[in-house]
Amino acid sequence: MVTWNNKKFYIDGEPVEIHSGAIHYFRSLPEKWPDLLLKLKQCGFNTVETYCAWNLHEEEPEQFDFSGRLDVVRFIELAEELGLYVIVRPGPYICAEWELGGLPAWLLKDEGRRLRTDEGDYLSYVKRYFDRLMPLLLPHQQTRGGKIILFSVENEYGSFGNSTPYMNACADLLKSYGVDVPLITCDGHTDMFLSGGHADDCLMTLDFGYDNGQLLPIHTQALEERQPEAPFFHAEHWIGMFSHWDEPFIGYGVEETAEEVKRHLEVGGSLNLYMFHGGTNFGFTNGANDAGPGYQPDVTSYDYDAPLTEWGDITPKYLAIQKVMSEHLGKELPVPERVPTMSLGRIELTETAPLFDNLDALGERHHSSCLHGMEYYGQNYGYILYRTQYPASEASRMVFSGVADRVRVYLNGIFRGVIYRNDEQHVLEGDWIGEGGTLELLVENMGRINFGPWMDRGDRKGLLNHVFISGPGCPRQGLNNWEVITLPMKDLSALSFGSDEPAGRPLFYRGTFHADEQKDCFVHPDGFDKGFIFVNGFNLGRYWEVGPQRSLYLPGSILKEENEIILYAETPSATRELSILDTHILAETRTDEGPVTIV
Repeated sequence: MVTWNNKKFYIDGEPVEIHSGAIHYFRSLPEKWPDLLLKLKQCGFNTVETYCAWNLHEEEPEQFDFSGRLDVVRFIELAEELGLYVIVRPGPYICAEWELGGLPAWLLKDEGRRLRTDEGDYLSYVKRYFDRLMPLLLPHQQTRGGKIILFSVENEYGSFGNSTPYMNACADLLKSYGVDVPLITCDGHTDMFLSGGHADDCLMTLDFGYDNGQLLPIHTQALEERQPEAPFFHAEHWIGMFSHWDEPFIGYGVEETAEEVKRHLEVGGSLNLYMFHGGTNFGFTNGANDAGPGYQPDVTSYDYDAPLTEWGDITPKYLAIQKVMSEHLGKELPVPERVPTMSLGRIELTETAPLFDNLDALGERHHSSCLHGMEYYGQNYGYILYRTQYPASEASRMVFSGVADRVRVYLNGIFRGVIYRNDEQHVLEGDWIGEGGTLELLVENMGRINFGPWMDRGDRKGLLNHVFISGPGCPRQGLNNWEVITLPMKDLSALSFGSDEPAGRPLFYRGTFHADEQKDCFVHPDGFDKGFIFVNGFNLGRYWEVGPQRSLYLPGSILKEENEIILYAETPSATRELSILDTHILAETRTDEGPVTIV
């Protein structure tokens, strides 16, 4: 039995401090799990914490997947074999800098649906998912011979709203399946966050990063007032930070992190290091923020400046934390072996396939009088193309209302410009607009927002309102009658390669390479502007020349002797090759003299 009282956790009546590290099973491949979990234990920790990603487990309505990279049961079993306790945070919302905070994009097909609420039908879909997920997890509770000691209710709800009825409904739903280990909520350390995010009969836990070396009492005062008998559980101790495109990489100091862990141990607090291993936002799974400076999409890497690198190697931060844990436990801890990487050199991209020549191989066609987001057409991720015809006129101005997130504009096959969600004005001007003809608008979903008080309405993608044209002395005219082509970019196997390169229009490049070993390595798409990369049918994720990330992690386990690589580029490049190297560039700044690698 797992209980808490007198500011302590108890397991079968014995007091226990939880020393946990966060490892998300869905941000790595199963071949890595045994080593990641072993390194957690070798660092002196007794618990692993993970979220569950609803949007992967039920990517399409009622099509559930708990296999391979999504085999959460196998992940838990591996932890149990090592003697590690497990904390599961099943959601439904997880934040995690993950696409839509883990909520499936198909929830947004109903343009009026509200998320994270007990109104409407949202919780009925949560229940349908939990009906499949929870029976897999329940046998692994500590009370039934397993190692799961805590379940969380939702996540950081106090940073979103203050509906106790909703949080109680989420807690009651978990209890209804037979959860008999403690339920926790996780929120910021202030009274506003704790009061907004609580659920009845649940332990309040805290999340925050280090703050000029402070730990106590400022971060525990509100918790002590609301739950005087609660143990101090720092359920998300941020020891690194995620990165956004076109912003600097943020790291947390090694010695400062070690000192924070030491102070936790000195006061007898329980903690969960977020992240112990960050991993990768493979494919199009990265989330985004939208606060302050505007829309901020996350990069593909979720390295998080964690103790273990994206590919699971130890770092100076790992060794510093391990030293602290060794001193606390009074025993020597083993230094894990390093993870070898390899370099395959330059890879020629010998074939090309224009996007616009392959539309039917990639997606489905729809017709609408008005514009709708991609979710309306049953699409979750990738790109969407809107096409219409309009006659020649005196128009010289084109205005976009509701761009999410980045649209490339073509008129009569000629590239005319880019409109980005963050632009101050969503306007193009020029005499070319009056030519009329075929207008094609290619929109990229760069990652749905995963955090903030606007989450109830979601973050729909595509062109959401209107496209207007106008001229001197003329009112705006909305364009209608759209052909819409969904381009989820999930399966590239039907692409037809060999066509000539079109000027200024998106292009797929394909090459092959040989690998004698299955070691981790990194793809460097130098010379290409923006897009994504597939290797052997697996989407490694996005790249973008603005940085800070300059390479993509290629797990060795997906390599074969002969391999196929496909790179999508928004703009054709003069280069026809890329590099696969043994080094990963997570952050690089650009100067007039050239690139400067900083991490």
